[in-house]
Amino acid sequence: MKTTILPVLTACVTLAAACATPGAQTHWRKAGASSADFTTDNQSCGARATRVVPTPRPDQAPGGAVAPDNRMDQPPRPWTSAVAEGAYMDCMSERGWRIVQR
Repeated sequence: MKTTILPVLTACVTLAAACATPGAQTHWRKAGASSADFTTDNQSCGARATRVVPTPRPDQAPGGAVAPDNRMDQPPRPWTSAVAEGAYMDCMSERGWRIVQR
């Protein structure tokens, strides 16, 4: 009986820890900006970031990066490419967006 309960208990503890992460308590903020402003900047910075993805080696299939569906009232979603994510975060910062605690 113990061997069947342990995986379930581990999954529950992992889920609880994921829900309690500090990242879940953050959101985007820019003084005087609306959700429409965020959408415009998010799309523009997302497109810009997808263009900085490194070119794959000849033995790799071309991948590219797809911008995650970010929202102003939620923490930023992770990218599959660290290079693209850095470019996106830099672009959003240049436009005045900050990630702040609730």
